[in-house]
Amino acid sequence: MKQAITFILPAMLLAFSGVQAQMVPAQQSPPQQPQQMPQQQPQPEPQQQQPQTMPQSGPASAEQTTSCGNVANKAITAMNQGDFKGATKSFDPEHKPDSDKLQQAWGSLTKQYGNAKSVGGAAKGQMMQGYTVVLVPMQFDKGQVGAEAACSANGQLEMLRFGLMPNAAASKT
Repeated sequence: MKQAITFILPAMLLAFSGVQAQMVPAQQSPPQQPQQMPQQQPQPEPQQQQPQTMPQSGPASAEQTTSCGNVANKAITAMNQGDFKGATKSFDPEHKPDSDKLQQAWGSLTKQYGNAKSVGGAAKGQMMQGYTVVLVPMQFDKGQVGAEAACSANGQLEMLRFGLMPNAAASKT
């Protein structure tokens, strides 16, 4: 998953207008399958498997977007209330970050942008390598911040990171 995130995140940043972000570190994850098939395997085999698996990329359904946005909101709300251990419950058990790391990331975010005033809903989602990726807008005392979340097929967070929203980045001096 960690290898997939390195490919997912840059693509999603471009898709969501280049949000500048800092990542909330997750625990080490199992190795991802290679991105390219070895030359020795025939090409028709992956094409036959694709209809049976989840779409690798493209728009997420409204249900997937809402579900992932709700899980991200739950974790963000818990962090805003100081419940960092509770926030880890939204993450996939195999990839959840340590509550201390979440606390450090949230502390850094609030130090820079002030207190969180509101958390919006995810308006659009994208499917990237089988994960639903959404952008959740948040309003802080000193600006608008976006939370980028990637959710697995089982509806749990695989990754959560924060960054300045594009329109706020343009107005920042």
